Amino acid sequence: MPMRTITNPILPGFHPDPSICRVGEDFYLVTSTFEYFPGLPIYHSKNLADWQLIGHGLSRPEQLQLSTKNPNAFGLYAPTLRFIKGRFYLVCTNVGAREGVEGNFLIWTDDITGEWSDPIWLDTPGIDPTIFADDDGQTYYLGTHKEIYLRTIDLASGELGPRQNIWTGSGAADPEGPHLYKKDGYYYLLISEGGTSYGHMLTMARSRSLTGPYEACPNNPVMTNRSTNLPLQAAGHADLVQDTKGNWWAVCLAVRPISYPLRHLLGRETCLLPVDWSNPWPVFGEEGHLPETIQVDTAAAPKETQKKSSKPDYVTLFEWDTTLIEEEPHRFLLHPNQTGLSDQGKLAAVFQRQTAFDQQFQATFDCRQLTDGQAGLTVFLNATHHYEGYLEKTASSQQLVFRRQIGSLWKVEKKLPYAADTVTLQLSADKETYRFSVVDEQGQAQPLGRGETKYLTTEVGGVFTGIMVGCYASASSSQQTLRVRDF
Repeated sequence: MPMRTITNPILPGFHPDPSICRVGEDFYLVTSTFEYFPGLPIYHSKNLADWQLIGHGLSRPEQLQLSTKNPNAFGLYAPTLRFIKGRFYLVCTNVGAREGVEGNFLIWTDDITGEWSDPIWLDTPGIDPTIFADDDGQTYYLGTHKEIYLRTIDLASGELGPRQNIWTGSGAADPEGPHLYKKDGYYYLLISEGGTSYGHMLTMARSRSLTGPYEACPNNPVMTNRSTNLPLQAAGHADLVQDTKGNWWAVCLAVRPISYPLRHLLGRETCLLPVDWSNPWPVFGEEGHLPETIQVDTAAAPKETQKKSSKPDYVTLFEWDTTLIEEEPHRFLLHPNQTGLSDQGKLAAVFQRQTAFDQQFQATFDCRQLTDGQAGLTVFLNATHHYEGYLEKTASSQQLVFRRQIGSLWKVEKKLPYAADTVTLQLSADKETYRFSVVDEQGQAQPLGRGETKYLTTEVGGVFTGIMVGCYASASSSQQTLRVRDF
C-alpha cells in the first residue's frame, strides 16, 4: 500500500472552519471566507492529500450581500457541506449584513462544479450551522446560540421544527461548531470549545437518543494543542469523514505561529489528522494532538476527474463588481473609484492568499490611462493594517511610493520619481519582513520599502482572516482604466 508523508496544513493560507464530505471515491471540502468574494471555496480530492479548487458556493453578487460596515468581524462564518439524497447542501451564516440578507442560510446544487442556488434564509439564531440526515431520512439542523441546539429542517423549503437545546459543552468557554454523526447505535456530537485562539479544543458527547441526554467523553478534550510547544496551535473546529476503506479522518483549523510571544499572520489553515475509532470513543491524531506530519495512503492518485473552476483563486472584498474589476485571460482590468485600501467599501482590487512564509509575488501595472490616482501591490490584513508599494499619478507629478498603515497610524516612507507609465512591482516575504521592490528593465529588483510581518498578525490586527496580497487602484475621478498582468 503506497503511503506518503504529508505536512499540515493541507490547505495553507486563510482557510478556516473546514467542513468535509465524501461521495463515492471523491472528497469535497469547503472553508469560511468572511468578507471576501467569491465566497465558500469548494475543493476536491481523491486521496485527502492533493486538493483542487473546483468552484465556490457563492459566486454571484445577487446571491447575497456582504456587510461593509465592519469587515474585520463580519461576513461568511463556518459553512457545513453535506451530500444528502443525491444533492449537495451548504449551510452557513452571513453575519452583519442588512436585515433580510443576513443570518443563517442554505444553498444547494446538483452539480458540485457548477452554480449553486440562491439562499434559502433560515429563521433561526446563532452561528456555525450544520445539517444531519438520520437513518430514517429525517434531516436535522444544529446550531450554536450559547449552547448547541437541534431542530428538524425541510431542505426544500427551509422550514424548521421546534428548537431543543441538547448540550452546553464540557464546561469550557464558547461551545460552538457542532457536527453530528451516527455510529454503532450512538449519536456522536463533536464541537469546539475554548475560543478560536490558543485555548481552542475539540470536545465530544454521545447519546442513544438524538435529543439526548448527551454523555460527555471522559477523555475531553478529544483534541487540542493548547499548552504545548507543537508547531501547529489553536487547533479546533473539526469535521469527520470516513474513507472507502473504513478509516476515519478529521479536518480542522490551526495556525502556524511565527514567534514568541505567539503571533500568526497566514490565518487559520486547514489541517488533516487520522482518527482511531476502533473503540467507543475516538482518538484524534497523536494522543489527542494535531501532528505536523501524517501518513496518507496515496493509492488513489489525484486525477482530473472534475472540471476546474472557471476562475483562478482570486477574490475581492465584498462583491465582484464588474464596474470595478474585469477579468481577461492572464490579466485584470481595474476601473478605480475613490475607495482606497483604508476605506470600508467596495474597491478595485484583486487578492490572493499568502500561503507560505517565504513567498514572492509580482505584478505589472499598465497605467497609461490612469491620470489622477494610484495603483500598486499591497500586503493586506484589513483596512487598518496593510503595507503597499504603488505608482501615484497627479496632474503635476508621477512617483513610486511606499506606505505603511498600522492601526490609526500611517506613514509614507519613500517617494521616488518615476517617468514610465508601466511598472512591475514585487513583494518578497519571509517570517520577519515584507520587502517591496520595483523591477527594472533588466529584470533586477530595486528596493522600494520594507515592513515587519509582526504588525500584520492577527494578534495585532484582531481579525478572523489572514494575509492577502492584492493588486489595487483608486482614483479621484471615474472613467479611468488600468491593466494588471502576471499576478
